[in-house]
Amino acid sequence: MSEFQRGMIVGARSSGASVTETASLLGLARSTVSAAMTAYTKEGKRTSSKHNSGRESKLADRDRRALKRIVARKHKQSLSEITSEMNSHLQDPVSSKTVKRELHAANIYGRVAIRKPLVTPTNAFKRRQWCRDHNCWSPQQWQQVIWSDESSFTLFQTTGRVYVWRTPKEAFNPECLLPTVKHGGGSIMVWGAISWRGLGPLVILHGRIKSNHYLSILGDHVHPFVQTVFPGERPLFQDDNAPIHIARCVQEWFEEHDDAVDHLACPLQSPDLNIIEHLWQYLESKIRSRFPPPSGLSELKTALQEEWLNIPLNIVHDLYASIPRRIKSVPVNPVKGCSNPLLIKIFHYFTGVRIILASICMCRVTSIFLFLNVLLLLLNSEFRSTL
Repeated sequence: MSEFQRGMIVGARSSGASVTETASLLGLARSTVSAAMTAYTKEGKRTSSKHNSGRESKLADRDRRALKRIVARKHKQSLSEITSEMNSHLQDPVSSKTVKRELHAANIYGRVAIRKPLVTPTNAFKRRQWCRDHNCWSPQQWQQVIWSDESSFTLFQTTGRVYVWRTPKEAFNPECLLPTVKHGGGSIMVWGAISWRGLGPLVILHGRIKSNHYLSILGDHVHPFVQTVFPGERPLFQDDNAPIHIARCVQEWFEEHDDAVDHLACPLQSPDLNIIEHLWQYLESKIRSRFPPPSGLSELKTALQEEWLNIPLNIVHDLYASIPRRIKSVPVNPVKGCSNPLLIKIFHYFTGVRIILASICMCRVTSIFLFLNVLLLLLNSEFRSTL
């Protein structure tokens, strides 16, 4: 019975309605109306004092907070490890099911970790710097950029899940199995380029790629593509600053062809900023959806060339339109307006010392700390103004 119904009972009975009339009006039993009115008359209660049914939880609010801290300290641990550490703080141990239920109640679930390239602090700084430099570019400027990258494709799928529709008896049917071989049955390395106006060449690479191989790609494929698609213009050619991309001979090539194409270096370990990375995923899905699938590396080469030429241009345009959003998704520097890592460290040092001194002043140890805190605050503001 709700609290509103209890109030209706008290109101009806107080206005002179009988128990039978009140029960008939609210659709309740006469005993329920009598019990509610008796509780109000004797104890003045309009709410129920009955506790919720069920077993009392073994974890108190304090234990739940401790459980969250255990997970927050180390996210990459198993449920049994979390339970073991949790029980070390409890007098009455709990099971893994209890820990799992409490974690779910706190909106904490076990999930597969998202794979992400390891970005060093130096490359992270270069990513932010590159995004700041290109944050205000217009769509027309991005349409003058030719994006390029390398990727490898295996004969058999080595990553991801493949789902099949089958009955339990068809579990080992050859058509319902996913063949696995070492190293994916062989792989093919390709180099490709795209532009707003059309797809560039897809070049099959053989063996380990060195700077002289990349130099031949620039001369045999990139330069003719630029002259054909951008006649009389000077577009930007993008690469990701890999060692072969910054070799001396490659830099000399760009200097010699400076009147035809300019160079746009993209930071390392930044596949999210290179739109052609998503085109490799699209090409991979098209290869895996072919039936029958390629049975050899020669068929895989043919399939890659065919699917590359069949990529719709609107997909490329959508990728170009996503560039501003990708740049804005990169976190900016914690110190606004500062691009020097050393200055950022100094700023954080001053801020940390000022907070420590403020805490000491709150304890009223001595007035000298208050003076030092004010002095550091002034130095901090002066340091900010120089940024």
